[in-house]
Amino acid sequence: MVHIVKQKKKNIKFNVVRESRLIEDLIEKLPDDDTVYKIVSFGGFSSIGFVNYIAAQTKIKSMEASTLRVGKKHLKVLDVLHKKGRLEYAHFLVGSIMSNDSKTGQKYGYFDSLQTVCDANNWDVTVYTNHSKVILFDTEIGKFVLETSSNLNENPKMEQFSFEKNAELYEMYHNIFDEVRHIR
Repeated sequence: MVHIVKQKKKNIKFNVVRESRLIEDLIEKLPDDDTVYKIVSFGGFSSIGFVNYIAAQTKIKSMEASTLRVGKKHLKVLDVLHKKGRLEYAHFLVGSIMSNDSKTGQKYGYFDSLQTVCDANNWDVTVYTNHSKVILFDTEIGKFVLETSSNLNENPKMEQFSFEKNAELYEMYHNIFDEVRHIR
């Protein structure tokens, strides 16, 4: 079955609850071992909607997010999930563009905010020349992988998502991310 999620062309304010509901309408439940969800969103939701959706279904013991940049509003959602006990640990592998940000990025303090939240929550951030977008979830009910074109920031356009429960794929990406952590 094919579903197209498309928002009308207008300014849509960030709302993680709305994003999570759109995802829930599409997939209804987390994937089992034999299910892979392939979704294309036309600006309806971003990666943070998946994080929130998963955290509502099961506690996330560990999340590893590879992304170019983490937006402040998305970071706030992750911090709230941590404070509510829904997201225990997070590791971010962000692009070097985030730490050596443009004047605009420095003005908004994206990297400083990320580092502050990571320090407060005993989370980690690794900076590397990175443009991949993969989020790993080690939860109370298994290991999930989200491969996407969507960064963890507030600018979803047409984005693709592949979401599955797959411990072997999880471990492959986890090992790659772990290797990158130790390159420095």
